[in-house]
Amino acid sequence: MMPVDAPQPVATTAITIDDARQRFAQWREGKAGKVLAVSVIGDSYTAGQDFYLNKLVQRVAAEAGFAGPGYVGFNHGAALGGTHFKYTRSSDKYFGGGWKVSELGQASPDSRTISGKPGAWLQVDASPSPRIDTTVTQAKLLYLGNGESDELRYRWSPAQAWQPLKLAGSGVQEVALAGAPSAADWSFRLEVVKGAATLFGLWMTNDEKGIRVSKLAASGAASADFYHADPQWQTQWKAVVSKIPADVYLIMLGGNDQGFGVKPAQYLQNVQGLVSMLREIQPAASINLIMRQDTTRSSAYPMSAYAQVLEPWAREQQLGFANLQCAFGPDVKRYASAMIGPDKIHPLPATGGKVIADYFYRWITGTSTGCDDSAP
Repeated sequence: MMPVDAPQPVATTAITIDDARQRFAQWREGKAGKVLAVSVIGDSYTAGQDFYLNKLVQRVAAEAGFAGPGYVGFNHGAALGGTHFKYTRSSDKYFGGGWKVSELGQASPDSRTISGKPGAWLQVDASPSPRIDTTVTQAKLLYLGNGESDELRYRWSPAQAWQPLKLAGSGVQEVALAGAPSAADWSFRLEVVKGAATLFGLWMTNDEKGIRVSKLAASGAASADFYHADPQWQTQWKAVVSKIPADVYLIMLGGNDQGFGVKPAQYLQNVQGLVSMLREIQPAASINLIMRQDTTRSSAYPMSAYAQVLEPWAREQQLGFANLQCAFGPDVKRYASAMIGPDKIHPLPATGGKVIADYFYRWITGTSTGCDDSAP
């Protein structure tokens, strides 16, 4: 396949008309299976789960049920990171031994991979709460095969014997992790024994009915980190993301495009390419585009400049569309002082983060948001 300069438009016949609200309503009515799988693609607003995502998932799961953690990427961890599934690259309690972390823009669910030689290790701890049962019944490791045989070992608790794990093959691969614990408060540890393994993350589930949210997000990422015109890059990205089941995609990118001065036309082209890839691997999924609100950070383009090109295309393609500017209001200076942190970029979790979580909750569950975010 020859490289292309721009993504091809999505065929109208491949479009799923229902947006996230309609898909959620169908699922709640028992028309869409036992589990509603949601993948959230974004930048630090999403990757830093404390800003809004953790609160949102807990709130929805408390009402609809919890079907497991989904994708736990080795870049930024789980959607319920920090509370129920603890993992971070910035702490030597969870990550050590000489891993090499890739640059942004890799063909990976969360835009990075990690590579480790013998001695590299990582850990994911689970802590249940009254409304969130962190028990898992199925788990798999997603990795990038190098054509050689790499040897790892893992265990689900310090008291459990190590289990050997061989990684083979080339390109995107997955391997099941046996011996999932019956206890909810497990501590998964993975170590490289031989070779030079390159890993994406874990995918985990349980046997319960409910919502399962996978966090596909990277701090610092712009739209170009989730779409490259290179066919080989696209092939790898689609191969690994297709291994993470999704009924609904929520995409919130643009904040770093604004910071980097990316032209709106280029931003739109990148999002179009991302949507086109998702349509190839999950043609029946509901795809929803969310525009972030403005902040007082200096930039060449306001977020409204991106919204002006994104919204008409989303409506034309019958995609879900929502604009957080409506939730925050038109007066940026007024809300920034109380809702945006001193870096002039990220929301304060207790105020701005709450506004975002509340907005998403009302939008997804079909409660009025006070905004005109109706499907076309």
